[in-house]
Amino acid sequence: MLSIFRTLLPRAALIAGALALPLPATAQQGDPRPGFAEILAPDRLAGIVANFGIAALRTQMEVEYQHLSTDILRGQVSLSGVTLRPQLPHDRARLCEITLDRVTISASPFAAVTDISAARVGAVGAAATLACLPPDTAMPLRTMGLGQLAFDRVGVDLEYVTLTGGLLIDGTAALNGIGVLDLSAAGTILPRPGPNGRPGDPAIRLTRAVLSFQDRGGWDAAEAIMPPALRQPDAVVQLGTEGLIDLLTEGGTQAIGAAERAFVDDLMAEIARFMTDPGELTLEAVLPMGGLTIEPEAYDKPARLISLLALDARSAPSARAALIDSATLARLGAEDLSDDERLTLGAALLSGEGVPRAPSRALEVLAPLLASDDPAHAEAVLLSARAMAARDPAQAYELALQAPGAVGVVSLLDGLETQLGTGDVLDLQAGTTLSAETLAPALPQGNDPRALRDLAVAYFTGASQPRNYANAYLMALLADAAGDVGAPQLLTEITGRFDLRGPEVRRLWAARSAEIEALALSSWIEGDLAARYRID
Repeated sequence: MLSIFRTLLPRAALIAGALALPLPATAQQGDPRPGFAEILAPDRLAGIVANFGIAALRTQMEVEYQHLSTDILRGQVSLSGVTLRPQLPHDRARLCEITLDRVTISASPFAAVTDISAARVGAVGAAATLACLPPDTAMPLRTMGLGQLAFDRVGVDLEYVTLTGGLLIDGTAALNGIGVLDLSAAGTILPRPGPNGRPGDPAIRLTRAVLSFQDRGGWDAAEAIMPPALRQPDAVVQLGTEGLIDLLTEGGTQAIGAAERAFVDDLMAEIARFMTDPGELTLEAVLPMGGLTIEPEAYDKPARLISLLALDARSAPSARAALIDSATLARLGAEDLSDDERLTLGAALLSGEGVPRAPSRALEVLAPLLASDDPAHAEAVLLSARAMAARDPAQAYELALQAPGAVGVVSLLDGLETQLGTGDVLDLQAGTTLSAETLAPALPQGNDPRALRDLAVAYFTGASQPRNYANAYLMALLADAAGDVGAPQLLTEITGRFDLRGPEVRRLWAARSAEIEALALSSWIEGDLAARYRID
């Protein structure tokens, strides 16, 4: 055995020494290799996914592009120098070609944590040969002298509002030498039952519907190829009226109502005006506050839709008629503004409706109402809090606490608390915290412990009392002691507000809750609340 060690030991030492020698310089200084962080970079992965999508699109048409860029944080993919050659049944010569300087596709990458999920498709510098259109559509355009359809921009925006389930759609197409077409609609899809308990066609609660066309040379080009008789507004009005009435009455088999007839007359009057003075032509639904629900049965009945929507033919969208005039805006700093004027101007400056959005000026206009006991105080406070929410959440929260019971204050407080630490929230609420001196007058009258629980809920939510978690816990403790069977669940909900928020919040609430429990006990004894709520 010893002889074996004597033989192997020198050899092992030789091998170990060889391994310890430095490697050749070429092996030590080789080019760096990308790590997993670079290989799995989000933008690189997004580019790979985009290329897979383009490869799938190439099964339907020829696709060429010069540059691709991705921005994963914005959920955006951009292609530049794009050429598309779709295979269309009517284009046997394969002359259809679409070019785009840039096309951008984007979607909300973190839709689950935002209030609005958005998807957008936009293109600039787009052009398409007339071979891309059916022959009966392309022929009039060729007669007008158009060799291709060229667009400055084309875009569609789709937004889904997570809070309400609402959909917002905005589209625009600017056709060079023709005009600009804009579409804006908003509504909510509502479920409807179908046969055999299955989901049926949905209804739509429509809150906005506007279609507008602005002429940029299209009418002059069309007029040049029209027969002389059709260049006369009276002739067009007559033909258009007959055609629309035939459509709305389903070939004369149905009676036309007053609303449909008024729409036809208004539309043809606007077309006559447009022919003599080309500019803008708009169709807009006149909808009640809160929108209008359209049931599935009305989808294939044009007359019914026109009656429901109260379609109005106008020279411009109604939003342009709601612009606030300069004389009114010039009085923004006036001291003699009425309360109603301050609320109206403050809301407009905050929303940007009828005037450029200016939250800071909204605060200035509303300031006199904040220090008053006027009935407009709560609404002014809430508007001011909304104006400050983004720039100063703490001050906005302090303001919102002054408007208990105002519509929307609970959701506003909830949203602001996500931007504030728990310590900051409790400090801001401290101004309304009950003490040994102020507790007795704050207790509800009578001997029903449910009233204590109701008051605790009011403090906890801010629905009818200034939100104050200390007061809510205090009232819930008293309700529990008084025998209210619903109080334990409320206590669990209140203390749950401070769970799983880290050790600092745990220590903070432990100290605060100990003080509140001591106050509850002393008040229970000194106020002889047991005798008040006892029922033998």
